[in-house]
Amino acid sequence: MSDTKKRLDYLDMTKGFGMMLVLIGHLQGDSIFTFSPYIKPLCTFIFSFHMPMFFIVTGILLAIKNDEVKPFRETAASRFRGIMIPYFWFSFFYLIFVVAALVKGEIAVQTLYLNIWYVLSGYGMNVLWFLPALYLGEMLFLFMRRRIREDLPFVAIIVLSNAIVYSAAYFLSIAKYPSPLSMRVHELLITLLRPVLVCGFISIGYYVHRLLGRGTRIGDFFSAPRHDEKGRIAMKYRMAYIVLGLMLFGVVLALFGINNGIDFRTLAFRNVFFFFVCALSGSYAMICICKGLPRMALPCYWGIGSLIFMVTHNSQTVLTFALKTAMYANQYLTRARGYICYAIVIIVITAYSTLMIYIIRRFFPFVMGKPMKRPEKKQK
Repeated sequence: MSDTKKRLDYLDMTKGFGMMLVLIGHLQGDSIFTFSPYIKPLCTFIFSFHMPMFFIVTGILLAIKNDEVKPFRETAASRFRGIMIPYFWFSFFYLIFVVAALVKGEIAVQTLYLNIWYVLSGYGMNVLWFLPALYLGEMLFLFMRRRIREDLPFVAIIVLSNAIVYSAAYFLSIAKYPSPLSMRVHELLITLLRPVLVCGFISIGYYVHRLLGRGTRIGDFFSAPRHDEKGRIAMKYRMAYIVLGLMLFGVVLALFGINNGIDFRTLAFRNVFFFFVCALSGSYAMICICKGLPRMALPCYWGIGSLIFMVTHNSQTVLTFALKTAMYANQYLTRARGYICYAIVIIVITAYSTLMIYIIRRFFPFVMGKPMKRPEKKQK
């Protein structure tokens, strides 16, 4: 197996395990926290790095595929089909549930209007905020990279723009919004600021990958490890990757509580220094560990279908079913029942999202911006 192929395998696994972290991090609320007092700190730990990790992986992939030299319009159109077409489709599906709740009298009509605004403005309903932010951040990176070829000026602009945006995010977080109109302006500003920060993490992934691929001793360790006679990465390298990953996770464990949780969607980062340390340490911890592990089919599958996993894992109907299943099992558990119930919830939701990846990719590829496969004509 070539190094490029192996590199894509471990990045697929990184995204796959990242999806599990997203799922666990979103399992919050009184009905979940009653299972165990340790679940809330776990969610805080996950939120300290899990979203930047996906943006860093995007930067690594851009470096691997050398997208910066491809025609910008072609890349923009291709990524629009792969990111924004699913955004509008899944927004439509989300709105169907909002309309159903409106018909049942569970919500006011203003809630429907608000969610339509979220869709059209790019602020995003629920987890869907991630898709416009990713698309615009990626396009911003490619647009700037094609026009600023020198590395030093490019990095300087990225650092300066991100510093400005982090400052703006702080002032947005302490400002008052006394009217609905002021809240809409606030949300629009956040929508415009997110891609700049996404571009920053994409740049980190891009440049770190380039620096590690220049034939240096450290670069050879990461990008060109020795292989055994069967073409697999030598065991000592695998162990080194895993140990390094665990050490980086140790940094996150030591510092994540200082910020006590962040929220990329609303740009709530608190202490920016500790946010960056945890974001980079946690992201590269997961990447290193996945590079050290052998290829695992299921996490790779989640990684390939990560977009579908992202937008389907938070179904309230599935969560309710999972909680009822866990409560049923709770009748027969005597020890560590909170953890087992929590595991049951994770397993049920993971199974559902895995099934949705298969169904959508197999039968509804147009939702992902891909053409329907035409049946082959039988030869006479």
